[in-house]
Amino acid sequence: MSYVLPLSNPASEPVALADVKNYLRVDSTLTIDDTLIGTLISAAREHAERITGKALAQRTFRQVLDSFPYYTDTVQSQLAYPPSYYSLPRYSTTLWNYSQMIKLFYPPVISVQQIRFIDNNGVAQTVHQDVDFILDRQTYPARIFPVPGQYWPPNYYTPNSVEIDFTAGYTNNPAAAPDTHTVTSPTGQQPDSIVPVGIPFSIVRDIYMLVAFWYENRNQPAPPEIDALFYAEACIDFQPTRG
Repeated sequence: MSYVLPLSNPASEPVALADVKNYLRVDSTLTIDDTLIGTLISAAREHAERITGKALAQRTFRQVLDSFPYYTDTVQSQLAYPPSYYSLPRYSTTLWNYSQMIKLFYPPVISVQQIRFIDNNGVAQTVHQDVDFILDRQTYPARIFPVPGQYWPPNYYTPNSVEIDFTAGYTNNPAAAPDTHTVTSPTGQQPDSIVPVGIPFSIVRDIYMLVAFWYENRNQPAPPEIDALFYAEACIDFQPTRG
């Protein structure tokens, strides 16, 4: 199984309180509802993230797996019992990328701080981006692989044996320039990777609309017509990482 939990709160929301008040036509000098509107902004962002599968405010996350990927690309693999966690894992040599690929939730992914895992002796070990594994940020969702020619290490048979800490999310400026990450080590990769970091204007508009609806309809869930706008922005992956 795989799941993700945030490790930090956003430094800022994707839309500013002053801009939302202007959208709601609430005079800037009236502050009695500022706390309420701020709460609605955060709630709308969280609601949109659940639907889109994207991180709409940049922060750190932890994705947890029970094991590194194994047996994912052959007929034998699909019929196999779970592997022995006390021996080296076996991978297909014909489809190296698919057999070892890990997909990260909540794009856009900026960087991976570390992958921590429990080795077959029950001891926590750490591997790092661009040293032990590579990050493909340009696909949605992002993907990570061992360094070419290498393999994920064997891990202990225990729940949550693998933890991946990473930074992901848009900035609150739709016009923000794309972020460029230059790979210095190892060689054999593209010299840079570019991902958009400014939140799309369409999502900003949709958040405005949801906040306005909740502000005027205090006891109502999100309407389906606004949810449909978020679904149009969704990052959907029908083949998540096994493990």
